[in-house]
Amino acid sequence: MISFENRVLYEYKIKTSKIDTLVKSITTHRDPKSQECIDASKFLDVLISEIDQFYKSNDDILSNNGKRPHPRSGLPEVKKWNENVEKFFEKNPRRRPRSK
Repeated sequence: MISFENRVLYEYKIKTSKIDTLVKSITTHRDPKSQECIDASKFLDVLISEIDQFYKSNDDILSNNGKRPHPRSGLPEVKKWNENVEKFFEKNPRRRPRSK
């Protein structure tokens, strides 16, 4: 049986991949000023606000498992989240994401 913690982590992963896919399609679109791109960017704003609310409601689980808010997120930096993420990576150095 899947634990609640794993469900939250999988849901967060799915939400972030949706945002990344939409951003990639908007930036590579041949006509960035079209109505399609404008609507897609509005939908992107909705997805970002949704993922912000999801992170706020499950912040302990996500930060204790090394997940930070999405880079496009509008959430402010919270010291507790950063400390939890750093503790996670100190315990699990192999799971640290690669720097780009």
